Amino acid sequence: GINAEYGKQWYQRRVREAVVSTQSTGNVMQQASEKTKVSKVNLVMGVVGFTAVWLAIGYGSPFLCDFIGFVFPAYLSFKAVESADTRDDTQWLTYWIVYSYFGILEFFSDYILFWIPFYSLIKCCFLLWMVNYNGASLIYTRFIRPFLVQKQGAIDKVVDRVEDVADKLDDYVQHDKDE
Repeated sequence: GINAEYGKQWYQRRVREAVVSTQSTGNVMQQASEKTKVSKVNLVMGVVGFTAVWLAIGYGSPFLCDFIGFVFPAYLSFKAVESADTRDDTQWLTYWIVYSYFGILEFFSDYILFWIPFYSLIKCCFLLWMVNYNGASLIYTRFIRPFLVQKQGAIDKVVDRVEDVADKLDDYVQHDKDE
């Protein structure tokens, strides 16, 4: 009905704005649009729809989700490092901290998460939320930072011990090489 039509128009408007603002894909989208005789907005919506269905039921969906959650942010991190503005550096460092903690949690709960229907789609939406809506900053500020600030002394002691053991191991290996 009316709500579905409004939702469709809202998504089309958002996609149109994204296509216009993203200059790097503009030429590719223009060529694809001209060759297929399909508007850029409909092409993007088709790719997004196909990707969503693939993430929900397709073979290799965990790989696709990890690719989206890793390669896209890695490239944007590269762009941030190369820019003069340091605010984006902080944004991406925050993303990678949260991504690391999420990866650890996911590793230890994999057997449970495996049984959640459409988990790859949900995970991909979560990762995109962290990238596009500054969700990583929210998670970092509310959960990870308070935990790390509280446990910083204990963590530093463990890191110092590990460094000492690594140094001793390195000395031992170097001593064996000299003999």
